[in-house]
Amino acid sequence: MDACVMFGGDVMLGRIVKEYILLHGPQYPLGPVAGLMRNADLAIVNLECALTTSDRTWAGAPKAFYFGAPPQAVQCLADAGVDLVSLANNHVLDYGVAGLIETLHLLRHHGIAQCGAGENGARARMPAVLERAGMRFGMAAFCDHQEDFAAFPDVPGMAYLDLEDEAAALAAWRVALQSLQRERVDWPILSLHWGPNMVLRPSARFRRLAHAAIDMGWKILFGHSAHVFQGIELYRGCPILYAAGDLVDDYYVDPEFANDHQLLIELELGRSALQRILVHPVFIENCQVRPATGERYARVRDTMGALCREMGTILRKDSAERLYIGPVSV
Repeated sequence: MDACVMFGGDVMLGRIVKEYILLHGPQYPLGPVAGLMRNADLAIVNLECALTTSDRTWAGAPKAFYFGAPPQAVQCLADAGVDLVSLANNHVLDYGVAGLIETLHLLRHHGIAQCGAGENGARARMPAVLERAGMRFGMAAFCDHQEDFAAFPDVPGMAYLDLEDEAAALAAWRVALQSLQRERVDWPILSLHWGPNMVLRPSARFRRLAHAAIDMGWKILFGHSAHVFQGIELYRGCPILYAAGDLVDDYYVDPEFANDHQLLIELELGRSALQRILVHPVFIENCQVRPATGERYARVRDTMGALCREMGTILRKDSAERLYIGPVSV
């Protein structure tokens, strides 16, 4: 039996997106792509905000931006069929420990699994395991920036890693992978919120680390944080999504990077092998994501095609005019 796993990048439901939610309801930000996402057996995103009633921001060093969404924003995720979120990012504690605890409660109440943050260090690093379409999927999540958000044995926070200490990073990934192997997971997924904003290509170090993760036994690498998408690499038959971009936000659109042009990534998986990767171009406008058409579709297609070629992968069209990467021709 095959399974389809949908990956969206950063989902930011605070600031102006919050105002649209309060005005139009929680279906507004993701509604136009909700049907596509619900059709997947498993939908995964990075939740780039706290879900909270709190108005008390992080007590640490001041930040330029604080992302907090109202509690009803959890319905944005539920209505779009989101099954699993990464919380290992540099905004999950923007509204303090109270904001994180409320976020965790809301996600659990709505049946949305999470990993990457928790009430203590053990919970923050604990992978999530889900069964879909007769297969077992597991994900662990880590972030390489905002060190003061790090969880400790008795301190809530997120799973922080200094990726410049490659030995320590690999050791942490190995521990998480071993936990998933004990759970007999078919598809272990490593989620990484890593690297700088507005970068179209991963660094040589990130490529080296990604390859090391696959060599270790991870089957999918799900990267995000750049706010733009990067090329997809197939390494030893395993997909490396270095940067999945953003799925919804209210960010300034840089004309050079066209960060309102984004995508959803769908993996078609057998029990032990990737069949192909479908790429769905989308466009963010007025704090809402919708399928891209016309020139917007063409820009995503052409940009992604060029970035993938640099990774040795080819973006093609199937008989139904869907964009895909992989050895299977339909």
